[in-house]
Amino acid sequence: MNEIKTIIQKVRLANRTALLEHEAKIVLKEMGINVPPSILAHDAEEAVKAADSFGYPIVMKLMSQDVLHKTDAKAVIVDLKTSDDIRHTFQDFMHRFENVKIEGVLVEKMVDKGIELIIGTNTDDDFGPVILFGIGGVLVEAIKDVVFRMCPTTKEQSLEAINEIKAKVLLEGFRGLPTVDKDALADLIVQLSKLAWEYKDDILEMDINPVIANSSGLYPVDARIILK
Repeated sequence: MNEIKTIIQKVRLANRTALLEHEAKIVLKEMGINVPPSILAHDAEEAVKAADSFGYPIVMKLMSQDVLHKTDAKAVIVDLKTSDDIRHTFQDFMHRFENVKIEGVLVEKMVDKGIELIIGTNTDDDFGPVILFGIGGVLVEAIKDVVFRMCPTTKEQSLEAINEIKAKVLLEGFRGLPTVDKDALADLIVQLSKLAWEYKDDILEMDINPVIANSSGLYPVDARIILK
C-alpha cells in the first residue's frame, strides 16, 4: 500500500474525515509537490532540534483533530527566531490545549512573503473532481477571483486558467511584487488535479491556501484535505 492510501486508511480508522495538516502535506510530498521543510515534534527538545536543522524563522502549529481552525484558536505561531521561542511556544501549546487530543506540534521553516494564491479541488455531482485556481490568502473570499477546470487538467489548460484570473497582472512583477513562474505554477495545478482524479473515490475536497509565490519558488504553506 502506498503512503497516500496508508494515511487515508489511518484517518478513516480514527473516524475522521479531515486530514491534519501534517498528514495533508505528506500526501502532497508523495505527489512530488515541494512543501516547506517540517517535522511533527512530540516534545520541546525535538521541536528545537528540528528548528535548528531548518534554520530560523520558524512557524509552529498545533496538530489536533479537536482544533481544525488553528488560526482562530491561536494555535499557529509565526516568526519564531530562537530556540527559547520554540521551547516557550511548545510549552504554551501544551498548557493551553491540555484538554484536547494532541498529535504533536508541526515545526516548519517559515517561507518568505510573496503573492498568496489558492489551488483547491471539489467534487461536482455531475462532473466529478474540479480544480480551482486564483488569488488566495485572506482575500479569497473578498475578491472571489478564481477560475475552474475539470480534472484531470493538462498543462495547457492550467496555463490558460492562470491567465484568466482578473488579477493576473499581480503575477507579472506588478509594482515590485515577485514575478511568478507560471510554468511551475501550471505544473503544480496539474499535480493537484492528478491527485484529485486518482483518489476521487476518497477525496471530497482539497484547499491549498495559501500557496506562497516568492522569488525562490512556490510553497503550499497550508493544506486541507477532506475525505468522502
